[in-house]
Amino acid sequence: MAEDKELKKENNIQKSLFARESSGLVREINWLTAMFISMGFIAFYALPVSFLSGLYVSPNGIAILAALLSWIVLLPHAFIWTKISESYQRTAADYVFASRVLHPAIGIGVGLVFGISQMIFDAAIVYDGVGQLASGFSAMGINFGQPYSGIASTLSNPYVVLFIGAITFTIVILLNIFAPKFTNELMSIVTGIALVTFIINGALMFTVTPQSIAASGITYQELVSASTKVTPLFSNVGLATIGLMVFTASFLPFVNGATSVAGEVRGGSKAFTRGVFMALVVSGILITFFITASIMSLGTKFFIGAGVLASTNSAASALTNPTFDVVLANKNLPLDLFLVIGSYFWYIAVMFAVALFVSRYFMAVAFDKALPTVVSYVSEKFHSPVVAHLIDEVITISSLAIITVTPLSSAFFYGMDTADAMALLFGFIIVVLAVIYSSVRNLPSALKGNRSLILLIGVIDFVVLSIYAYYWFGNSTIYLGIQMNPATWAIIASPFLAGIASYYIMKFYRAKKEGIDLSMTFKEIPPE
Repeated sequence: MAEDKELKKENNIQKSLFARESSGLVREINWLTAMFISMGFIAFYALPVSFLSGLYVSPNGIAILAALLSWIVLLPHAFIWTKISESYQRTAADYVFASRVLHPAIGIGVGLVFGISQMIFDAAIVYDGVGQLASGFSAMGINFGQPYSGIASTLSNPYVVLFIGAITFTIVILLNIFAPKFTNELMSIVTGIALVTFIINGALMFTVTPQSIAASGITYQELVSASTKVTPLFSNVGLATIGLMVFTASFLPFVNGATSVAGEVRGGSKAFTRGVFMALVVSGILITFFITASIMSLGTKFFIGAGVLASTNSAASALTNPTFDVVLANKNLPLDLFLVIGSYFWYIAVMFAVALFVSRYFMAVAFDKALPTVVSYVSEKFHSPVVAHLIDEVITISSLAIITVTPLSSAFFYGMDTADAMALLFGFIIVVLAVIYSSVRNLPSALKGNRSLILLIGVIDFVVLSIYAYYWFGNSTIYLGIQMNPATWAIIASPFLAGIASYYIMKFYRAKKEGIDLSMTFKEIPPE
C-alpha cells in the first residue's frame, strides 16, 4: 500500500514537470508542407534583392561563385538541423536539444532568441513586402501611367504601409489560430504562387536590356560610370567573394522552419531530410539561378553602380530590384500585374512560416514551465497555441508601427538587422556548440547517428558560422547598419539574457508555488 502511494506520488511529480501531459498539437504536416515552411523561413525570395543591392560593397568579388557557395557551405548546417529534427521529434526541437544538453538557462536563452528575433525580423518582412508592391507598381506607372503611378504613391505612405501590413499579418495570425490545418494547405498554395512568380521573374531577367533601363530616368551608361567610383571593402578577391556570401547569411542559416514543428511532422526521418535539407538545396539552386540571370543580363557593373547611387537617387535604388527591371522591360499589362502582385507572395510566404515558427518556440519554453503556463495554452478545438500567436501579433505589429510612423523609425529599422545577429550568435552557434559538446562527451542526449561524422560536420558548421559572425560584427556598419558599442551589444544579447533570467525567476516561482525543482524538467524529454 505504501509502495502504491509512493509510485502515485512519483507519477504526479512526473506529470507536473510539464504544463500538460501532451502538447495538444497533432502530427498533420506532411514532408512537402514541412519543406515549404523551411523555404519560407529561409526567406530566399528576398535574397536576390539583398545580394544584388550589396554588390557595390565587394565589387571585386566573384558574384556568381559567391551566390553558389553561399548555400553550399551551409549544407553541413542543414545536415545538423535534419539530425536534430530526427532525434528530437518535439515542438521547437533545437530548443529542446540545447536545453537538455547544456544548462537549462542557456537552452531557454536560445529558445527566446529564436522566438523574439524572428518577431522583429517578421516586422521587417511585413514592411518590405508593401515596399515590394510599391516598387512594382512604380515600374508599371512608368509603363502605363495612371492608376498605377497613384497606387505606387499611395503604397509609399507610411500609414498605408502600416495598415496593409497590419491587416495582412493579422489575417495570417488568425488563420494560424482558427484554421491551422487549412493554413498548412494554404501555405502550400501561397508558396506555390511565390515559387512560380520567382522563377518567371528570374527567367525574364534575360529580357532586360540596357535600353529598357533608360525608362527609369537613369541610363545604363550612368550606372556603369558610377560603378568605377566605388571603393571595395576588401582588396583581396577571395575575401571580397566571402564578403558577398555574407549578404545571404541573414537568411540561409534559418533552416529550422521544419525543426520548429518537428512534433507535428509525419513521415519520420525522410520527412525531415526533405523538409530541412532539401529546402536549402532547392532554395539555393533557385537563388543561384535568379542572381546568375540578373548578372548575365545586365552585368555586375550595373548593380554596383546602382548601389553606389542608391543613397542619393531613388531611381537607382529601384533598379536593384529585379521585379522593377523586368516590368520596365516587358510592357505587358496582365504579365506585369501577375509579377508585381505575385512578388508580394514572396513576403506572405515568409509571414506564414515565421508566424508558425515563433509561436512554437514560445509554446515550447512555456510547456517546460520556464515561462508562464498560459503561454503554452493550445486550443483543444483548433490545436493551435493561441496565446503564443497573440504574443507574436502584438509584438510584430507594434514593431511595424515603430518602423513606419514613429520618430524612432530610422534607428529601429537599422536595428532590424540585429535580429539576424541575435539568432546567429546566440541561437545557431550555441546549438552547434551543443552538438559538438554532446558528441565529444558521447552524452545520452547526443544526436542519433555516426558520432564521428556528426562531430566533424558540427565543427565545419561552427567554422562557417563563425566566419559569417566575424564579417558581420567586424563590418557592422555595412552588414548590420549599426555601430557596435556596449548599447548595441546589450540589445543583441537581451533575448538570450532574458531567457537566462526567466529560468531563475521561474525556478524560484515553481519551487515556492508548486514545490517543483524546475531543473528536473530539463532532465526529461517533453511528451507529445
